[in-house]
Amino acid sequence: MAKKSTEQTRAERTAALLKERQAAERRRQLTVIGGIVLLLVIIAAGGAYLMSRGDKVSNSSVPDSEYGLKVGPDTAPNKVVIYEDFICPICGYFESQTSEKLATAAEAGKVQVEYRPIYLLQQFGDYSERAANAFRAVWVQNGEDAALKMHAALFADQPSEEGPYPDDDWLVEKAVSAGADEAKIRPAIENMEYQDWVTAATDDASSVRGTPTVYINGKILEAGTIDAVVAQLLTQIG
Repeated sequence: MAKKSTEQTRAERTAALLKERQAAERRRQLTVIGGIVLLLVIIAAGGAYLMSRGDKVSNSSVPDSEYGLKVGPDTAPNKVVIYEDFICPICGYFESQTSEKLATAAEAGKVQVEYRPIYLLQQFGDYSERAANAFRAVWVQNGEDAALKMHAALFADQPSEEGPYPDDDWLVEKAVSAGADEAKIRPAIENMEYQDWVTAATDDASSVRGTPTVYINGKILEAGTIDAVVAQLLTQIG
């Protein structure tokens, strides 16, 4: 009996040790997998801007366009053009880092900023097309100041690329907050009255490979990362 008890105890210890080793191995595997996932997230975040821009277009000059909303005087010594998509998260980040400083510089006569919304990221559905249509509707019906407020509101409450995406009621609410009359703006938003304008603006930007694409004084800003682009832009406008 004593021998059997000893053998049983040894077997139980062996089983327990094996179980502990298996658990340790599982923890090690999970740690490795977690590290890989974290690394991929970091790489994705750091490279998202470069991926969104596609190939570089060094030394390219910004084309003239009739589809941009200008802020600041024509006599300003610095001219900035920003191609953007309302669903683009990097555009949203760029807006959050630059809008107030650009507005202050524009008011002081240091810069004229031209926002050119386009519908580039069709793979994420039709939200940015609907948002650009709503932006244009406010612009036509209520003027540039209201359009600028609509522009700011669309980025301030920007939805995720993955959705869910806001409906037309949400766009109407933003438009009304920007100064639009609901009775007039609602049909323009629901019926996509300015869809042709959005399409034309996007076609006009056919040379743009990604968003945001930023030009200053006719030349594209290429600084590797979006933070570097922000820093370079704000430095140049003083």
